[in-house]
Amino acid sequence: MEEQLAFRLLLVDDEASVVDSLADTLPWEQIGIGAVFKAYSGVEALEILNTNTIDILITDIRMPGISGLELLQQVRRSWKRIKCILLSGHAEFAYAQQAITHETYDYLLKPISDEHILAKVSGAVQALKKELDEKSFHQRVARAFQENLPKLQGELLNELLEGRKYSAERLPEKLESLKIPVALGQRFALMLVRLEGKLSEMDFYSLSLMEYAVSNMVEELFEDRFRLWTCKTIHGYLVGVVTAIPERAGGPLIAEKQEEEEEESLSGLSGDGKALDEELQLKASQLQLSVNHYLSGDVSVLVSQWGLFPHDVRQRYEDLLLALRRQVGSQSGLFIHVACDIARQLPVHSLQRLYEPPMLIHLMESGSWEMAEQKLSGIWSELNQGWPDSPEHLMEVFFSIYASFSSFAHKNGRELAEMIGSGLSDMSGLLPSRSITALKSWIDEAFRLLRQSMENDTRNDREITVGKIRSYIEKNLVTDVTLQAIADHLFMHPVHVSRIFKLATGENVSDYVLRLKMELAASMLANPSLKSYEIALQLGYQNPNYFNKVFKKYYSLTPQEFRQKLEGGKEMK
Repeated sequence: MEEQLAFRLLLVDDEASVVDSLADTLPWEQIGIGAVFKAYSGVEALEILNTNTIDILITDIRMPGISGLELLQQVRRSWKRIKCILLSGHAEFAYAQQAITHETYDYLLKPISDEHILAKVSGAVQALKKELDEKSFHQRVARAFQENLPKLQGELLNELLEGRKYSAERLPEKLESLKIPVALGQRFALMLVRLEGKLSEMDFYSLSLMEYAVSNMVEELFEDRFRLWTCKTIHGYLVGVVTAIPERAGGPLIAEKQEEEEEESLSGLSGDGKALDEELQLKASQLQLSVNHYLSGDVSVLVSQWGLFPHDVRQRYEDLLLALRRQVGSQSGLFIHVACDIARQLPVHSLQRLYEPPMLIHLMESGSWEMAEQKLSGIWSELNQGWPDSPEHLMEVFFSIYASFSSFAHKNGRELAEMIGSGLSDMSGLLPSRSITALKSWIDEAFRLLRQSMENDTRNDREITVGKIRSYIEKNLVTDVTLQAIADHLFMHPVHVSRIFKLATGENVSDYVLRLKMELAASMLANPSLKSYEIALQLGYQNPNYFNKVFKKYYSLTPQEFRQKLEGGKEMK
């Protein structure tokens, strides 16, 4: 890991010669510094900090405008991991005290030798490497991951219950990383627990405690024969995936064989399979008794028939919800064993792709237009295959998608008719829902126009923002045109200002400012009455020598050489 690290250093001093000398003459790469940034004021330093990742900061204390200590205060607030070194010709102890207060890494006095400053920066590099040590980093991440593991496990189960699809490669990876002992193709049952009566009427905190207590009871009751993977669903129920623990008495190989035989028997629920199913039902009924006895409350418990993971997860959950609505209703303290696919036996089926995550509105809100298009394609395919002649299903799809489109338009401050046209947004005749062909045509065209409208809005907003940036720069070219000043004027973050300008123009803000200044400087040099230092001051360069350096770097000529060239051209004419 250390070989890949190349840290970034920022030098800040109002004496340009000090900054340039340190930046250009010392062998920084030998101590692990990959890039050196230069700033000649606290304002310039903040601009660089806002647009670049900086690891080590060396700053002078006494500077006009923002002092080194004031700069340090802002760095400590926004960039806590930066190692800061204060450089000054003043040895007063008060400065050192303030530096220590602001957690300065080190404090150096001018004049300072090259070896000394390299040694101090090298020490900061080593300190950063220690903080970024791979082992330590992974330990911190692993600890945080472990602390959030139950939450992450519950989120994955909720996604599967809602019908989210994962590839055969991706799901096993997630299961393993989240330490969930369920394999693809393994047989499982679902158990739903609904807290009722006074338990359901508790405040949020008390209810959370009761849910935690019930979950612990489930673990204790089931741990000797079953594994459970539980969560609280969006419907407010406790739901668990239940899988059987194979007998281990015969050793690993025999245990594997027993597990295979057990799963085979479950398919027909004969022999051991029936015994296991009966044991599951017994444990579930014992849970009701335990909740009543220890928590003085009631729960209804529903257990599904066995299925294959993850293929049957969504269907088993729908079976439990349907049984809860039909067989339990508002009653409490009931136990139901759902022994068949109730939902599949109904004469009318509900649409799945329309409501499974990720939802269409969420995909559009996140700007995932390709995924939204795939979502619409999946909805239409399911409708076309299962219910192409059902007026109600056609209207269900139409109203659901229309609602998503309308909500998206309104969240962007627009009427839907503005984005897709009055013809497509007119619901008076409900023409799109009269046939599957008409519905498909409406979906495709409305979606295309909605996407096109948003892309146009984004492009227009970007152009307007870039126009405001340019206008501000041109008006304030010789005063304050730092990135931070532009961002403050537009009420935007400096990083966003920088990125949106580069995206639209292909040019950095600083390069654009430099180009305008150099073009203005060139035009001013045509006036022989203006001295070079006067031009520098008028352009905002307090150090004429620095202006000369910048000008020569831009035009490959010093201001004086450039003026002589201009005068020579006039004489030739």
